[in-house]
Amino acid sequence: MVLPYGGSVAFAEPRRCVVIGAGVLGASAAARLAEAGLQVTLLDQDQPGRGTSQWSFAWLNSNDKAPRSYHDLNHTGVRAWAELAPDLDGRAWYRPAGNIELAASDAARARIEARVGRLTQWGYPGRLIDPAEASELEPSLLPSPPGTAAAFFPGEGYLLTEPLITRLVAYARSHGAEIRTGESGHVTGLRAAPGEVPRVRTADGGVLEADEVVCCAGRWTPALAAMAGAADVVPLVPWDVAGSIAPALVVRVGPVVRPGPSRLIHAPEVYLRPASGGLLHLEAPGTAAAADLHTPEPQLRRRADDLLRRARRTVRGLDDAQVVAYQVCVRPLPADGLPIVGRLPGAPGLYVAVTHSGVTLAAYLSRLIAADLTTGTPLAVLNPYRPTRFLPTMAPSP
Repeated sequence: MVLPYGGSVAFAEPRRCVVIGAGVLGASAAARLAEAGLQVTLLDQDQPGRGTSQWSFAWLNSNDKAPRSYHDLNHTGVRAWAELAPDLDGRAWYRPAGNIELAASDAARARIEARVGRLTQWGYPGRLIDPAEASELEPSLLPSPPGTAAAFFPGEGYLLTEPLITRLVAYARSHGAEIRTGESGHVTGLRAAPGEVPRVRTADGGVLEADEVVCCAGRWTPALAAMAGAADVVPLVPWDVAGSIAPALVVRVGPVVRPGPSRLIHAPEVYLRPASGGLLHLEAPGTAAAADLHTPEPQLRRRADDLLRRARRTVRGLDDAQVVAYQVCVRPLPADGLPIVGRLPGAPGLYVAVTHSGVTLAAYLSRLIAADLTTGTPLAVLNPYRPTRFLPTMAPSP
């Protein structure tokens, strides 16, 4: 069996691997691990791709990610999708359309100029443009106010996550993976104690024994780790409290009169991109349309309508558009902003992967996870992201 980085390993019998979470990262990991020869069972309490991945902005980028090592990880992640697309019918889900960013205030113009300069030094494609060129690149853009600055990042794009995840799951299944959803995919217990075989209990009363359990469950990852007594090494920004920054309001609008926007657009009032079914996906910059799991439904609807108004002030083609759907999407945000990837200390056989950049990183990170679990040699590129960084340090001796 040939592994992603040229190593090889042979097992006397297939190692059993349970992957928890069938979003873009979990489905990618299941596909890679099944391809590598593990006996994979993929679990999700819903249908694959119906959680956070369904509502993600799905922006492929390393536009403003620091430190440099994290930028490089994401830049490699963007390229990994381009490498994967020809083998997985990328025409259905891969959109390397480029990203236009507009800046209206003096402070925003200064930030975008500084960022483009830094990214250029790092070998990341991006350049400053004027509003006229922005309109040439994206004819749907309405005229910008005087003094607006713009930048174009041609190497960026977005994914249509639902058709992508469908293909990833089918690929995993074609390599022998079993997919369990509903009660048989809803994890209610997880035990990974020293000297014991990891066991996963599901809501239908089933118990799965495994050699490896890979948790890609996004915001639910700390709760799963807590079942194995290791919650403290998977700290996420609290997402279920009022005022949390982890949730965001996501809005889908349509119909869009052709030709509508074809690229990602980050404008001062709204972020948008095309979505499946001829719709547009809208999000608000910063806290402009802040929402959390406690926001009353009438407020959510008003904020969704406001985002549509903002979009109409930004691009053409939305005169007859209506809000088709909206959702408070909870993003998994590690406490220090960086991915948490690796084995959990004190929980043998339990491996976690949780990151805010799940869509950008999934193609590359799944390759790293498969190599990490099958070569027997921990990959140095993952060292900055291991859960062990959250372990308390020992006090110096007196």
